[in-house]
Amino acid sequence: MNFNSEVSFFDAQPMFVCEQVTLKIFDVNKAATDLLGFSSEYLVGKRILKLGSKVDPSSLNLSSKAQKMLNSTGIWEFKCEDGSSKYFQLSAHMIKYKGDPSKLVIAHNITDLVTKRFVRDELLSSQISFNNFPLAEIEWDAQMNVSRWSKKAEDLFGYTSEEVVSEKGMIKEFIHDDDLDYVMHHVEKTLEQGGRELTLINRNVTKTGEVIYCEWYNSLMYDSDNNMISMYSLTHDVTEREEALLETKRSMMSYQDLFNSISDAIYLINKKGHIIEVNEGLEYTFGYNRNEVVGKHIRMLIAPGKFDENRIGKIFEKAEKGLAVKYEGWGRKNNGEVFPTEFLVNTGNYFGEDVFIIIERDISERRASEEALKKREGLLSKLFNSSPVGIALLNEHHEVEMVNDGFEQLFGYRENELKGLDLDKLIVPECEQRAAEQLSESEKIKQVTQKRIRKDGSVIDVIIYAVPVVVEKSVVGIYGLYVDITDRIKAENKIQESLQEKEMLLAEIHHRVKNNLAVITGLLELQTYSTESESAKEVLRESQMRVNSIAMVHEKLYNSEDFSEVNIAQYFEELSEVIYNTLKTNDKKVDIILDLEDTKLPIIQAIPCGLLLNEILTNSMKHAFKGLSAGKFRLKLRKENNSIYVEMCDNGLGMPDTSDVDINSSMGMTLIKALAKQLDASLDIDSKNGTCFRFSFEKKEGEKFDGDEGLNKGI
Repeated sequence: MNFNSEVSFFDAQPMFVCEQVTLKIFDVNKAATDLLGFSSEYLVGKRILKLGSKVDPSSLNLSSKAQKMLNSTGIWEFKCEDGSSKYFQLSAHMIKYKGDPSKLVIAHNITDLVTKRFVRDELLSSQISFNNFPLAEIEWDAQMNVSRWSKKAEDLFGYTSEEVVSEKGMIKEFIHDDDLDYVMHHVEKTLEQGGRELTLINRNVTKTGEVIYCEWYNSLMYDSDNNMISMYSLTHDVTEREEALLETKRSMMSYQDLFNSISDAIYLINKKGHIIEVNEGLEYTFGYNRNEVVGKHIRMLIAPGKFDENRIGKIFEKAEKGLAVKYEGWGRKNNGEVFPTEFLVNTGNYFGEDVFIIIERDISERRASEEALKKREGLLSKLFNSSPVGIALLNEHHEVEMVNDGFEQLFGYRENELKGLDLDKLIVPECEQRAAEQLSESEKIKQVTQKRIRKDGSVIDVIIYAVPVVVEKSVVGIYGLYVDITDRIKAENKIQESLQEKEMLLAEIHHRVKNNLAVITGLLELQTYSTESESAKEVLRESQMRVNSIAMVHEKLYNSEDFSEVNIAQYFEELSEVIYNTLKTNDKKVDIILDLEDTKLPIIQAIPCGLLLNEILTNSMKHAFKGLSAGKFRLKLRKENNSIYVEMCDNGLGMPDTSDVDINSSMGMTLIKALAKQLDASLDIDSKNGTCFRFSFEKKEGEKFDGDEGLNKGI
């Protein structure tokens, strides 16, 4: 409020707005400056009581009528700027000045009455007194005991004047225990500094135990030695105000915590574009602390050359209309770094001032991600369109969304001819419709080989890869990849036909080899009838059995689906039975014990194995059990990974007692060693308890039997 702008009934009287305790002048009216002759600048800041001095009415030689009207007390003499004196009676009234409690002191001009020029008719206001104050008055002595307790104090605290004046240390009773040290500390500090004024807000306790907040205005008086002789206090209940302030503070703290917990930069700017408040997120985003930006123009946060006043103005205009829209711009950090930002502008009110609220975030990472995504999308688009494989993207209804160039070339359709159509109904033959539907409904990647129809009606063979597009566990589309394998299918069919012809030819070869070997066996049989020599017949029979061993391999290959490998366990079982039946006699019984693992060997290894079994079992049947009525022959076959272990043992008489030279040079041993060498096998011979031959070798993969080379190798 401008004091001098207020026109009222009292404008004729000098008036002073003063601080309520010290009566220091805050403002004066024009009547005061005109009457006293001093400027308002001279008067403001001075205590009103220092402008003059109190006068003893008896010294003025007043008339009886004047004494009656003036009540003979409270006359003040003020010195004017020109040296003349003016006489006043002062009255005080409580007011609020700029929102704060103050006193309006009216100086009632009684100069004419005192100087006997004339007597005014109007009644004067009461002399300056605090009895009309709405505040409680308390006076303290030097020991901080109560010496005066007003009626307002009784009403406020509940204690009577008699109770507090007679009781020493009463200050401890009605000041809250938690605030007592605080109050005494400030009183002592004021005394140390020689201060004359002290304002405090603290908690007090009434006689009934109620806790209230009071605001205290204290004025201290000292003697000539600067010792306090008394303290005058004015106080009133501000509980509602303080509780409201505390609640406001709590709300503000909660708001401030929320305000600062947001990582985005939030700042408030006034209508002129100056920053008036920021959150902690601004330092994280821009690198400036609060003190560096508050009061500065918004352009300091904008990249050089990017501040467009017209654009900013239009954005603010939209915000004032309630149009909160996100915008993108370029920010500048404290270190000079320029970065892309996204910001939102709203309007608000900050302590009574209309402001713009800006929320801004650094989108460098998002912009980089978007650029990377665009690059990936470009690469994928290029890959999609340049791929030689036909690709079609279908939606959840199996309708065509897009196709690539490879699809157009493969099927002859343009994308605009297919878009929105059910692809299965267009390119799938009638007989494969159900299979195509299942493929399109698949939630997993599938690969099938089916037939499809081109635009010209021709049917092609294709490999189809169905790749579903799954979003949040739901199939929202599917990619179909088509690879034309028509030429490959034709080539495979030709290869299959050729393979079948070759297999038939190979089977026929094995059959003819077996028959030729049977002829040789027959010739050897006939030869035995044309010779009288028993030793010659023996040699012919052994040769016949060896040929039979080879013939049996070809027979098994002829009867199997695989013309390259023989089931060696089955072969050993059948061959040992044939040898036993050929050589068994009635005078002794030999048990053949088989312990065979199911194993396959190529023909190049199967034939040497068969010849070894023929040689060793024949030798055991003929020589190992001479003079014995029974015997055992054990044949064991094991496979570990790619290693083959063969053991052929009898419990007969063992090796003959002849020199090693004779044994090693015998025909049978020579043949056994040669066959072991052909297998690349290690050979171990044990004759402690009968005779035992142990072989170990590696299975050969992918090798084919080469006729005579296989038979003659190492022999």
